[in-house]
Amino acid sequence: MKMKVLSAAALGAVISISSLSSAHAAVLHKEGTSAKVQTQQKASITLTKAKTVDGVYVYVIKVLGEDGKLHTFNVNNSSGKVMKHLVQKKQVAITKTEAHSIAVNKYKGTVKSSTLSKENGTYVYIIKMTASNHTEQTIKINAENGSICS
Repeated sequence: MKMKVLSAAALGAVISISSLSSAHAAVLHKEGTSAKVQTQQKASITLTKAKTVDGVYVYVIKVLGEDGKLHTFNVNNSSGKVMKHLVQKKQVAITKTEAHSIAVNKYKGTVKSSTLSKENGTYVYIIKMTASNHTEQTIKINAENGSICS
């Protein structure tokens, strides 16, 4: 069995962009013209076949952004450089702002924080808020269809 060793630079890029385990979700935050990715949990790396692009091995990493669009990164496995960043034009999920609106409309309160996470194979926004009756609420909203999860 032949294994490709992941260089330290590529490992750093992979961890900073996303995790390769479906148990961990990554969130893309867009700020002006730059973008950064935060992982919600520690990344776990599974070494699998790297894709070859123009003779260079790259890891293909897909991230659901808070803009509701799927972002695909090709990361050079030797240097860790992002070689390509594609954004799917079609929105595949609700945005963070839409998730906040759903929570506020349902519970009539103030959003304190929110994260995008993957649970049981589905992306959900986990929103912590203070409801109008001053109780702390944690609401989970399905990112694909905007429904409130039980």
